[in-house]
Amino acid sequence: MFRKTLALIMTLCLCLTALAAQAAVTADGALPIVDEPAELTIWASIPGGMDDYTNNATTKWFEEKTGVHVNWIEVANAEAATLFNTSIASGDFPDIYCRGGSGAEVLQYAEDGVIIPLNDLIEEYGYYLKQRLEEMPEVREAITAPDGNIYGFPRISYNLYGASPNKLWVYKEWLERYMEETGAEQPNTAEELEAMLLFFRDNDMNGNGDTTDEIVMTGQYNYGFDGGNPVYYLLNAFTYVPSFNGYFYINDDGEYTTEVMSDEMREGLRYANRLYEEGLIAEETFVQDLVTFRSLTTTTKDKVIVATAAAPYPFRLLTLQSGVENAVEFTDYECLEPLQRADGTTVTPGVNSGIYNIGTTGMITTACENPEVAMRWMDFFYSDEVIQYLNWGGEEGSGWEWQDVPSIGGDEKAVVSLIDATTRNAIWNPDFVGCRWTTEDTILQQADANDEVSLRVKYGKMYLQYTKFENRPTCIWCTDMDLAAEYSELHTLINDYITTSINEFVLGIRDVDSDADWQEYISTLEDMDCQRYIEVAEEYYFG
Repeated sequence: MFRKTLALIMTLCLCLTALAAQAAVTADGALPIVDEPAELTIWASIPGGMDDYTNNATTKWFEEKTGVHVNWIEVANAEAATLFNTSIASGDFPDIYCRGGSGAEVLQYAEDGVIIPLNDLIEEYGYYLKQRLEEMPEVREAITAPDGNIYGFPRISYNLYGASPNKLWVYKEWLERYMEETGAEQPNTAEELEAMLLFFRDNDMNGNGDTTDEIVMTGQYNYGFDGGNPVYYLLNAFTYVPSFNGYFYINDDGEYTTEVMSDEMREGLRYANRLYEEGLIAEETFVQDLVTFRSLTTTTKDKVIVATAAAPYPFRLLTLQSGVENAVEFTDYECLEPLQRADGTTVTPGVNSGIYNIGTTGMITTACENPEVAMRWMDFFYSDEVIQYLNWGGEEGSGWEWQDVPSIGGDEKAVVSLIDATTRNAIWNPDFVGCRWTTEDTILQQADANDEVSLRVKYGKMYLQYTKFENRPTCIWCTDMDLAAEYSELHTLINDYITTSINEFVLGIRDVDSDADWQEYISTLEDMDCQRYIEVAEEYYFG
């Protein structure tokens, strides 16, 4: 009798709690999202170029719209991983972690009682999110864990411009001079590229009387794997060498494989080494960070020294200089097409399996006393109003407006930004770590102003026709923690060794022409249990 009475009381309490929760938020789609002012505590890292969240214009706008005040726990980007783990271990959780994780990590957070499943909250309070998931059902499928639960909020990015990152950019004025004086066209093969680079080396391109100060080809090491290292652009003129997630990929037969031990790879390394020995690839490429790299490209037009450089898109290539007279701009560099191989084909690696990046970021914790408020606050991200605000730079009329100018997508009307592109503390983008829903239309509706966004799309489309995606699943839900750990260990060990070997062959530390050196490289990979790594990876990705 006592148990029945207790169960009845608990059920009644739960019902009253549910009623109270429903009363705490307003009707679907209504603003503010709460009947009375509410607060949430959110943990988030601060993106580069932004001072903080607390005083950011977007934060204030969000609070005015939603009626929810956020107490931010702000951490530096560089320390985010360490401090996140520290926060998890402390047991003192915020209401929301503005962060994602691997499938295995997310499942572990759920098992450890850190985060809650979102399915019921989405169903009851996810007014905008449900609409988005209906528009793109593949997103729901990707973010749903094997146990049927959704634990994180989806982050969708139209990534045409970053889908094929191994691009090479050439200073346009120097390219035009090369073509005019030699009668050559833009380089289309490895041999033609080498001829152009030699011309840049030998002809005092900046006209300052110093024939040694031009940097013929450069890049940067810390973002080298996603388009910052020109060596990968060169290697793909010989064989398929993705670098962003390691050097392995999933072929059309579903096999996890790599080309890094092939004869074609060795030929590509010979070519890259020759360019280095000829003084065409700057040694600093292998050690300099992004800041140092950009300091070389971000100049005025009378002080240009960089002929060609690797970067996935213009913003990575150089920094836009507002108010600087005669400054080098994005349009002063032209993106070269991928190089054609000896067999007549042209192939460049593509990230994952398509032009959309799909992931999760934002998890509601078990410490959250008002999960329905947290859900509605996160749901607001998927409204047209917020999508436009974050992607187009604020509110209509002050941040952007419609004008009768051509759009990137070819329409007669387009969205035109009204804010200074160098002012990055006004909005959370471009590096906001939280939720985001950016589709093709969001990008293509913007004005074709020959600006950074337009150039990203233009050259992204140019590369897409040659792109072969590495075919990894966007979201990976490996529930075997031991297998995930083994995959991670082997993946790091083997791919780090390949990276080191590529650098050493290019720099001449190892002799690519030596059969002994090449065989030692192959044998070491085999001894690292490369075959076991392939077996583990196939199970890790596909179960």
